[in-house]
Amino acid sequence: MSSSLLIDNSENDTNIVRTLYNLCKENEIEKVQDMLPCIGNINIINKIQSTTGSTCLHVACYYGHCAMVKILLDYGALHSIRNLRHNLTPFEECYSEDIKELLLEKIESYTNSFDYNYIEWSIIGDDLLKKRREYRQAIDVYKTYDNHYLISKLLAEVIHYYLHEYLLNEKNNNDVFYDKTICEQIETIEAYFKEAIEKHDYLTYFIKAYTLTNFFYKVLNKDLAMYVLEYFDTTKTFSSNYRLVNCLVHLVTLLIYHPNFSKYQYRGICYRGMRITQNDLKQYQLNQHILNRAFLSTSIDREIAEMFAGEGQQSQMRYTPYDHNPLQYSCLCQYLIKQNSTAINIENLSTKPDEKEILIIPFTVFKIIEIKKNYLEDLEASISIEILLEECEDQNEIQNNETSEILTLSSFDNDIKDTKKYIKFKKQKFLLRNIIKPMISITILLLIFIFIFTFIIPKILLNNLGYNVTSELNKDNIGGYELPLGCPNILNRSTWNARAYKARLKLKVSPVTEIVIRHLTDMKPVMNQQDCIKKIKDLQDFQMNIRGWDDVGYNFLICSDNLDQQQIYRGRGWTYTGAHCIGYNFQSLG
Repeated sequence: MSSSLLIDNSENDTNIVRTLYNLCKENEIEKVQDMLPCIGNINIINKIQSTTGSTCLHVACYYGHCAMVKILLDYGALHSIRNLRHNLTPFEECYSEDIKELLLEKIESYTNSFDYNYIEWSIIGDDLLKKRREYRQAIDVYKTYDNHYLISKLLAEVIHYYLHEYLLNEKNNNDVFYDKTICEQIETIEAYFKEAIEKHDYLTYFIKAYTLTNFFYKVLNKDLAMYVLEYFDTTKTFSSNYRLVNCLVHLVTLLIYHPNFSKYQYRGICYRGMRITQNDLKQYQLNQHILNRAFLSTSIDREIAEMFAGEGQQSQMRYTPYDHNPLQYSCLCQYLIKQNSTAINIENLSTKPDEKEILIIPFTVFKIIEIKKNYLEDLEASISIEILLEECEDQNEIQNNETSEILTLSSFDNDIKDTKKYIKFKKQKFLLRNIIKPMISITILLLIFIFIFTFIIPKILLNNLGYNVTSELNKDNIGGYELPLGCPNILNRSTWNARAYKARLKLKVSPVTEIVIRHLTDMKPVMNQQDCIKKIKDLQDFQMNIRGWDDVGYNFLICSDNLDQQQIYRGRGWTYTGAHCIGYNFQSLG
């Protein structure tokens, strides 16, 4: 049967894709060569086969069919497409070094940016702090982002060019993954940027736009990784779209220099979970330095990062077809953030707060401290690889920050321009420190003495005097309430079978130190124990059922335990903040 019969006009694209896919899998070179010229729509070569989620180029690379790969590439097969099941490109799925070289040659000669699948997301080297410093110095002019009119113009350019022209064009170029909702997502992102202009709050609405959809942050990070550093590299000839790079630079620098950035800055440990390939793993070497070209999404919660890494799912990941070696691994990266300007906690700003996200700013340098290959000891380890990275601190930046802090705290608003002024400034600073330090020490000592004499000593005296104090108190008439001579015991709730309370307020003060006892005059003066308990229970039922209170409405309910002679007393907190005798006070012990 000739190939022309296979491609009858009535046959739909799905059948063509399935036939071509199977031929590529079986390495039927002659049949594929006969079939390809007869396909009316050559874009079918890049369609995803519905049952496997991969393209023809994927399956040819996966099974190591080098000649077939070359044929497909010559006919325009795209090497940037990721398969649906494993999210891998054809390059990442192949184990053959010959095919990898073939793909890399094609990548280097390919001029269309949307098919650039071998993006350098990170740079590895020894002098990356210098590169980071150069970038920061280059964008230093944007520190004057306190002009709302200027910010509005910059964001207007982002909306008109980056969203309306560039992203829509990107969507059309990637029609393999065409998603009808992308236009709606772009409209929502545009609305966020307009709100940023109206409400003078770029940081909040950029984060909302960034975390809203996968489409926006993926394209943004791809563009940052591909273009921005080269733009500031004076050793290279930059030929990319200037308007594009200008928008990218503004998107990052408006965030870095936003006045509220320090409010969300984060230092400490955060985690990033991901699935990495063998090629990715080769990039990570112990004690190497690495610089991220794009934003890095991490989480303060290790378990969330482990979920993104595919914890416990190694057996379901991609392996080579013949010897069953892993092509991808579950990986957990642990980052130690040390500088203030490196990361922000966006949990309260994100559209996905459950991810507890820490966003690492582009162009940060880390050192690889440790690489744990758990899969070598346990093939079924829940996380195959763990990588520990520590931020490299830029001493120049630290010194600049310290100098800035000194000048801010000093009485000088202008720069110190000559030696005499500088010496005078240092002397004033020295004298100020010598005066303030003793004053602080004296103040602390006074506060300690006040605390001891107010709280500690009275408590010790009360404990030493014991019942003598009680006897003296019994002689007094406090607030018109005469204290009884007997010392009744506080009756435990379980003793009188109390109902469970509905709620308890979290007290803002400590429990009271003393109570005043008042007999409940509306009750019988003498009762047996059962009557006493019944009265207390009735009182609790009345106050909870009728009045709607959360519990019985007294600080203490006390029954004297003089055999069967029972009397009910009401206890109120006394001589302490929040204590009361009359009325309701939610701050007192109840």
